[in-house]
Amino acid sequence: MTIDISLIVIILNFVLLLIVLNRILYKPLSGFLADRQTQIQNDLNEAKKSIESAQQLEKQKEEEFKNAMIEAQNLQTRIRTDAELKAEEIIHAAKKSEHEIIQQTENKIQALTEEARLRLEKNISEIIAFMTGKVLAEKIDTEKDKELIERLLASRRKG
Repeated sequence: MTIDISLIVIILNFVLLLIVLNRILYKPLSGFLADRQTQIQNDLNEAKKSIESAQQLEKQKEEEFKNAMIEAQNLQTRIRTDAELKAEEIIHAAKKSEHEIIQQTENKIQALTEEARLRLEKNISEIIAFMTGKVLAEKIDTEKDKELIERLLASRRKG
């Protein structure tokens, strides 16, 4: 029977050890593991929220970038259109100015031509009057007329 009592004492010691270990180690350890599991889950949830927030922010920034690109293209188109209109205005003004300058030049040429014609007519009239006066003053014969005209023309060429 001693074997039987020692077996019972060993079993009682074992059960008692299990109860003590359960209270001292298992409950605090399981509580610590539960707390740790909760902390890990919270960290995972927070990381998931951060990733979603970052993805949303990335989409928002991509949308802002697309809008900025569209606005830049619109601005570039508007600037190009304005420049083309300004160039057309400058070309139109230059052509108008060109026509005015051509008209003024033609008017000046016409005025100078008319002035030169009037001077020529006056000079011719003076020459004719001068020659007529000389011819009438020395009118003697045909031979002297020819000689007088040649002398007048020669003196006119020299002078």
